[in-house]
Amino acid sequence: MQQGLSREKVVLRILHMVLVREFTDDDPKQKRCLPYRYQQFNIAFFDLDKESKVEHGPLYRYRHGFNLRELDESINVISIKVTESDVPYPINIYGTVLARDQYDYRCVYLFKRGRDDPQLISSPDDMLTLTGPYRALAGISSMFFEFNLKIIKGEGRVDQDFSKVELAYIPVISALEAFIGVNVFLDGKFDFMGKISAWTTQTEESKIILYDSEAAGTRTTLGDDGAVFLTRRVVAVPHKEFLFIDVSVYDGNRESICHKFVRSNSFEEYCCKVGPNELEFHITWKQVRKRYPELCKYISGTKVLWE
Repeated sequence: MQQGLSREKVVLRILHMVLVREFTDDDPKQKRCLPYRYQQFNIAFFDLDKESKVEHGPLYRYRHGFNLRELDESINVISIKVTESDVPYPINIYGTVLARDQYDYRCVYLFKRGRDDPQLISSPDDMLTLTGPYRALAGISSMFFEFNLKIIKGEGRVDQDFSKVELAYIPVISALEAFIGVNVFLDGKFDFMGKISAWTTQTEESKIILYDSEAAGTRTTLGDDGAVFLTRRVVAVPHKEFLFIDVSVYDGNRESICHKFVRSNSFEEYCCKVGPNELEFHITWKQVRKRYPELCKYISGTKVLWE
């Protein structure tokens, strides 16, 4: 036992080190071994694979005298793009990309595909089809991302780890969460072929793809009530700024009919007609609140991230 340390503290350190060693590997860029998963605090009793269950923030209703200091910082993940590959294209990628934030440091998935459902990447210009986050992320200073991606190498061969990706994101100050739903009435048709993207006043040149019927894994069949199965539903919007939404509907000749509209934080419904199609947008505004739950316990003076 190390001199001056209690038995409990030594055990906690050993348990932490054993866990961290399981996800420590050689980093060719920095030319040393580094952990590739979260380990800011002691994780002796923390399940790194458990998904976040944090609920969306409280509803936002515009009122005079609203205290902006109650709102936290957030980010919008714009895209995750494949930058290069050591093997010839096309390649099949599976695995996970996830974020952890200060709400609970649990897994908030941005991309999650099993080996039996990989995404085909045809060129370095292709992006991963993101399906998250399911809620707005909070606290830029305490946010972490983990990449665990693999390339399928074929029958009888070991799959290859893949880390050559580029994550693009935009910070959002005093953030509100716009949770978006869409219903489409297609005059007898049952598939929605088109694209829906969103951006904010700050991110005019960086659009967040909410739906793209041509993207891998997109469910194009409408729900019973005409609901569109958006790939992503959440956009973080700065307080008292604008949410822009762009809709393109493809006709039979693959030409698109486009429509763009703008909503402020106080508008929750919008109806429009794009060609012969009627669309209804429903936007639920919620606060991204500053919350600092007590996630750690002190055991023999050691700060331990708790279940």
